[in-house]
Amino acid sequence: MIRLNASVVRAIALATVCVAASPGKADDSFFENRTIFLIVSGGGAYDAYARLASRHLPRFIKGAPKIVVQNFPGGGGIRAASYLYRIAPKDGSTIGAVHGSVVTAPVLLPELTDFDTNKFGWIGNITKDVYIGYVNIDSPIKSLSDLKTKEMIAGATALGTAGVDMALMAREVFGLKVKVIAGYKNSQEIKLAMDRGEVQGTMASGWFSLKRSSLWTDQKVRILYQWGSEKNPELKDVPLFMDLTTSDAQRAMLKIMSMREEISKPYMAPPNIPADRLKIYRDAFRAMVADKDFIEEARNQALDVEAPMSGEDLQTLIQQINATPKEVSSFLVRMLSDYNQKN
Repeated sequence: MIRLNASVVRAIALATVCVAASPGKADDSFFENRTIFLIVSGGGAYDAYARLASRHLPRFIKGAPKIVVQNFPGGGGIRAASYLYRIAPKDGSTIGAVHGSVVTAPVLLPELTDFDTNKFGWIGNITKDVYIGYVNIDSPIKSLSDLKTKEMIAGATALGTAGVDMALMAREVFGLKVKVIAGYKNSQEIKLAMDRGEVQGTMASGWFSLKRSSLWTDQKVRILYQWGSEKNPELKDVPLFMDLTTSDAQRAMLKIMSMREEISKPYMAPPNIPADRLKIYRDAFRAMVADKDFIEEARNQALDVEAPMSGEDLQTLIQQINATPKEVSSFLVRMLSDYNQKN
């Protein structure tokens, strides 16, 4: 029998602890033969991206877990985010795909949110989108400038989404004539409402969602403008709403409201997920959005993968959003709160 002296025993014990604590070593056994639930906060493009991710993300996770998509609509993603924050298991067995409006909700809608976005484990963002305003092709509204004199009846889902928030800003900050009809479940319902003549269009909806619909392919709509600070390459002839701004304050408001364009399809885990499992998700997500098979299938479904963002970069951007100066957000908070109280 070989006897080791005390110093050797201590050295072996220390080495064992260091290996176990090594940040480069993640325990993959958790994912072996496991079912992961992916909570998605909306239909349309949100659902399409989530189901695409559910097929490809497991390929990059050792143990190849099965990912099951569960739709969890309501409140423009706020309901799903609240569930992930307060109720969902915190062990990595449940993750979420939510509206981009969730990332600005605590800043703009503090009275409606019960979660801290800094505490989620952000996994990554698949793509950025551009929000556009559009109307039925037979609408008397032909351009952005027409909204100064002609009222647009705009369909929307709920406070906290671009359709409501940006419509209110267009009306309250820029004096445009907009009547908001909210309460539709998703963008598809708004498109159907346009067909029925209930509304003329919407003040803010994702371009990727519109161009996948028959409204666009059948040339039934007219795009009036695009949000954001620069034009989308596919919409070079469509004016920027930003061109209406006349002050730094207006530009700052537009910037934070348009931030959800940059973070269009974010994925996250609940707070306090074990760090090694969050790393596995982040590494797998990064590999997935760079994978040629994933990108090819996305394009076959008319789903763009443009400027995807890593979980680490997304986490940093979330922190910057939450540090928005009060003088920038206070007016918008009051505006949205007033609307909520009246509706």
